[in-house]
Order: sequence, then C-alpha cells, then structure tokens
Amino acid sequence: MNVPILDLGRTRRRIASQLDERWRKILDDSSFVLGPEVREFETAFASYLGVAACVALGNGTDALILALRALGLKPGDEVIVPAFSFFATAEAVVLLGGKVVFADVDPETLNLDPADAAARVTARTVGILGVHLYGRPFDVDGILALCRKHGLWLVEDAAQAHGARWQGTRVGGFGQLAAWSFYPTKNLGCFGDGGAATGNDRELVERVRSLGNHGQTSRYHHVAVGTNSRLDSLQAAVLNCRLPLLDADNARRGEIACRYHGALAGVGDLRLLPDRPGVQSVYHQLTVRTARRDELMAHLKAAGIASAIHYPSPLHHQPALAGLVEVRDGDLPIATAAGREVLCLPVFPELTNEELEAVGAAVRSFFGA
Repeated sequence: MNVPILDLGRTRRRIASQLDERWRKILDDSSFVLGPEVREFETAFASYLGVAACVALGNGTDALILALRALGLKPGDEVIVPAFSFFATAEAVVLLGGKVVFADVDPETLNLDPADAAARVTARTVGILGVHLYGRPFDVDGILALCRKHGLWLVEDAAQAHGARWQGTRVGGFGQLAAWSFYPTKNLGCFGDGGAATGNDRELVERVRSLGNHGQTSRYHHVAVGTNSRLDSLQAAVLNCRLPLLDADNARRGEIACRYHGALAGVGDLRLLPDRPGVQSVYHQLTVRTARRDELMAHLKAAGIASAIHYPSPLHHQPALAGLVEVRDGDLPIATAAGREVLCLPVFPELTNEELEAVGAAVRSFFGA
C-alpha cells in the first residue's frame, strides 16, 4: 500500500462543485483583487476565531513581517524566538533589522519554553514571537505573564494552528497580532500562497492592511511606505469553501492522532508528543521522536509510506543566520536534539483507517514490536 503524507487531490474533490461555482463568478465579474470573496473570508475567519479583525495577505511570511512592522520593530530591537521552527519565524525579524534572540523549547511539546525565554530578556527586548508548533498551542499563560512583567508585545505565529484552542479559546487573539499561513499543506489551506493577520486591536490590524496595500489608507493616499501583499480572490474562494469544513477536519485529525497513540505507545524508543490538559491540538503534524529517525524514515519509504522531517535543523544551525545570532556552544540543547529526532507521519482528514493501520504496522515492524 502506498500512503501519502498528504493528498490534496482528495481535498479538491470534496469542494469541487462549490469551488467551480465561486471561481466562475470571479471570472465573470473580473473581481480578482480585494473582491467580495476576500471580504467574505476576512469576516468569516475573524468570526470563527472570535477576534475583532482579520486582514487577508499574500502569504504567511508577509503576515509575520507586516505584523512586526505594524508594531514598530526597529533595527537593533531584540525579539525572542523559539529555536525550533520554520525559518520564516526568524527571517521576518532579520529582514526588518531586528536582532533574533533564540530561546529553547519545552522537551515534551517542542514549543517555546517560558522559563528559558525569561532568562533571555534584556533591556533591548521588545517582544516575543511564539509559535504554535505542529498545531499545538504554546504555553500562552506563561508567555503572556512574561510579556506583562517586562512590557513586551506578543505575536503568535499561528501558521500551523488553525482552530487550535488554549484553555477553550481559539488561538489568534492572545497576542497583539497573530500571523497565519494558508499554504496548501495547512489545515486551512488554499491552492497557492495565502496568509492573514488577526487581532483584537482593530486599529493595529488596519495598520497591517495599509502596509500590505502600499501604505494606502484610501486610494492613492499613501501614509507609509508599504508593500504589495494581498490575498487574491481565487485563493479566498478556496478558503471560503474549506473554512466551514475545518472543525470536522480537525476532529478527524484528532481521531487519527488518537489511533496512532494507541497503536504506537510503548513501541521501542519511539516517543509521541503528549497532549497536555487545557490544550486542544489540531494535529497539523503527527510528530514522533526517535534516535533512529533516519532509519525509520527509510524503512517506511521501502514500505510505500511517506513521512517528513519538520525540521531537520534548528534555526540556530542555519547558515543564513551565522554571524547574525549569538549562540554559545552547547546552548539550546532541546531544539538541537529535536532536529535529530523528529519525524512526521501521515495525518490528513481524508486518510483512511486502512492507510493509518498500515503506517502503524510498518512502524511497529521496524522496532520489532
């Protein structure tokens, strides 16, 4: 049996007729940029999250950069960033001239460790960029307490956490701003690039909107030097089709995760990330850890089962950041170990139970279980 890590063809077939209708209307009306589909999505996504405002943008990286610009990040300002994440999390800070200060991650969740972050605050620290990694909310209470203590802002990198909840509340409104990606592989993805920023400060969200539309507040009236980052209507239509399905899709991901945990608990040296009380993950990735990661990946491939490594290198080991980030030898040990051990197994709503069982059987056979 061949089991993919993701099959977007199955996703497309579920929404095909509705999407074709929406796309035909866009083509007929020539409403390609900032059209009704975009406005519909911004309203619906803000309502879904329970936040005051949403602005749709060109991609998730732009969402991070524009959020930091809206908050006034200046060259030399320090921002605390988890050392284990996708590169864009640190990249956004560097592109604006900010100084990335890496903090280590929790050994169980691989999310930002509030205690380690607290030890890295200096007089130059202005904010924290927290990542809800793999669809699991970071310790929101711990990070918010740290921000309040030192007068820092918080930006949530929610690119992998569409619908995730912390203590019953969906992420995306805890910080001053949250940045979202709708890359096709996301729980809520379009069929190209897409992103958004959300928050409860309408004025701040509108500042992001202006910066993403050439700094305009009205047509041809530019109050800042901005950029061009706008979600196009065709991609907004995909999101409008998929948003009503998101909760059911996330529930199916949770069911798959539960089955994996049942099938793989106690197998070899394999470790699964635990579900902590008060945290509702949306399982963007089903991540396991083992010292034999590369061997396991090769074994699965030979059995026709796809897997992926998110991420093979912690951010402080990336060559692009050499000389830009100060890291001591032996620092950030949890993030460093994660890069050697993590492996992501297939988890997507259309995955069948038969496919899931084949993955579990292949993993168990590798460990002789």
